[in-house]
Amino acid sequence: MKNFERHSEKNYNAGEIISSDAVGTCRIPSTAGDLTYIKLTAKISGNIIDDIKFKAGGCSYIIAAADCITTMVRNKDILDCTLLTGKDIEDCLGEFPAEKKHVLDTVINALNNLITDYISKPLTSNIYKENNNKVAIAMSGGIDSSMAARILKDRGYELIGVTLKLLPGDFTNKNKKSDFEKDIKTARKVALKINIPHVIIDLSMPFKEKIIEPFFLDYKKGLTPNPCVECNKYIKFGILLEKIKTLGASFLATGHYCRIEKSEHSGLYELKKGIDKNKDQSYMLWKLDQKQLSRIKTPLGEFSKKDIKKESMKDFPFIEEKNESQDICFIPDDSYHSFIKSRLKNIRHGQILDTEGNIIGTHKGYFFYTIGQRKGLGISHDKPHYVKEILPDKNIIIAGEEKDLMQKSLKVKKLNFIAESPPDNNFRAMVKIRYKSSESPSEIRITGKKTASIFFDKPQKAITPGQSAVFYRGDVLLGGGVIKRN
Repeated sequence: MKNFERHSEKNYNAGEIISSDAVGTCRIPSTAGDLTYIKLTAKISGNIIDDIKFKAGGCSYIIAAADCITTMVRNKDILDCTLLTGKDIEDCLGEFPAEKKHVLDTVINALNNLITDYISKPLTSNIYKENNNKVAIAMSGGIDSSMAARILKDRGYELIGVTLKLLPGDFTNKNKKSDFEKDIKTARKVALKINIPHVIIDLSMPFKEKIIEPFFLDYKKGLTPNPCVECNKYIKFGILLEKIKTLGASFLATGHYCRIEKSEHSGLYELKKGIDKNKDQSYMLWKLDQKQLSRIKTPLGEFSKKDIKKESMKDFPFIEEKNESQDICFIPDDSYHSFIKSRLKNIRHGQILDTEGNIIGTHKGYFFYTIGQRKGLGISHDKPHYVKEILPDKNIIIAGEEKDLMQKSLKVKKLNFIAESPPDNNFRAMVKIRYKSSESPSEIRITGKKTASIFFDKPQKAITPGQSAVFYRGDVLLGGGVIKRN
């Protein structure tokens, strides 16, 4: 235990770097009830930790572990440092007793938080030289992203695991925070198993600005937005796609079930459905452009979910399967009502009218409802009634029978075409009006630079303003638009 005594008593690296380039902290209550904490501060040049100091408290084990880890990482590459584990500390200091094992996690988490702090900042230059064989893989701690990493590693790519921190610091829902902590732990475990560095990148501020706030404002307008589509465009394949360049990665990979292929005929990148049509996620990527698609890899598009799940049990049996119907990541307990209530001071009840203008009920706030909704209307009628239309300016909901929800056409705005232009001013395609809906044969007529009208061969039910209408020809996704209110 000579090393332990040396590091716990000498404290070679104790102190704090005032003008530090990065800070990493971690606090964990121990089994004995005391608080184990560590604060790391470092000077970093490019990808090398030039100097690092620690402040720690709790017991001699935290002091020794903190001094040990700071000695290990000085003058080391930051990505190499992410591969360090509690075992490396024990190899140096000796095995920790069971009641002190939490100290190892505390120190490693503080180091990873320091690296997160550094790489999440807006850096003026790349930390690493860009490498065409280097791929950043977005890791959520789930089966799909873990297997995408496994496949790409087996294909010879140099990988960096990346987990996004998206929930803002003022996000108070304990369940969501707990889930995120579990996701990080699992993603890191997967990364260590396949021997790739793993980092966390904090994009919570742009996520709040570009995704959470617009989502809330759209609901106030009586719309039903799709924040996952926006997140893919502006966060994952927007800000993150640029951010990974600083790590030297030329490509970003995800666990999406879709295919991205370069057409031999046109030379353009095409977005195609995944082989597993029941799991296809191309719909969520309709807003992407050629520049983005040229730098994205989606290896799972070539496989069925069944096969991926089967293989994951061999490679990563410790992964807990997530619920496929999991809702939007920032909605507490998957409750839209709770989310909206937490952000509104005055919630006004209003009238529910039938299609002839008769008052048939009272709603609890129009933003709690969506087109096609039947449950929760509180209407007593001889035939089932559904939300047909939401009029936010009048604080009115119009309800009708199922036949009243059928529409032959719709209009879209914010048009985007994967090939950068439509096939023609008027063209036919199969159209999906929501992620889980079936495709419907339709005619699309371009009416403006970013607008179009869609005419269905057969009327569609519960067309919902704010959702996405996406166009397909066979397996190829042509483009899409956001459904407008009539």
